Amino acid sequence: MNIFFDVDYTLIAMDGSLRPGSFETFTKLKNDGHALYIWSGNGIRTREMDKFELTPLIAGVYEKPISNFDGGLMELGIPVVPDMAVDDYQEIVSYYGGVWVSSYVFYNEADNEMDRVYRIIKTVTDEGSNKEELGYYTPRASR
Repeated sequence: MNIFFDVDYTLIAMDGSLRPGSFETFTKLKNDGHALYIWSGNGIRTREMDKFELTPLIAGVYEKPISNFDGGLMELGIPVVPDMAVDDYQEIVSYYGGVWVSSYVFYNEADNEMDRVYRIIKTVTDEGSNKEELGYYTPRASR
C-alpha cells in the first residue's frame, strides 16, 4: 500500500523531536512491502526526513493538499494516490482512509501512537478487512 504520513504533530513535535517509535514503525512497514510517503501542509519537508534518517525508508516527500484532496494531488505533483493516510488531521484520514493519531506536540517518551499505527495497518493488511473498531478509518469512496 501507499501510506502517506503527515509531519507536523504526527511525526514531529513543535519542539522538533521525532515521535517515539517512528523509525522502527517505518522500518517494519517498509519491510512488510509498503511504500511510505511523507507530506505536509507546510511544504516539502526533506530536511527533516534527512535529519531523522528516515529518507532511505521513504518513496517520496510532497506538499499535502489541505483541501480539494483529489484535485490537490495533481496540482501538487503527487504521482500516486494514497491508499492510507496517517495524520493528526482527521478530515484527511476520513477522506483517504487510514489512522488518525493524537497530536504529538512536545517530546513524550511514553507516547506509543506509532506502535498503535503499525498494529492497525498490520491487522488491516493481514486480514484484508477494515477494522474501524481498532481505529482504522475506511476511505469515504468505499463507504
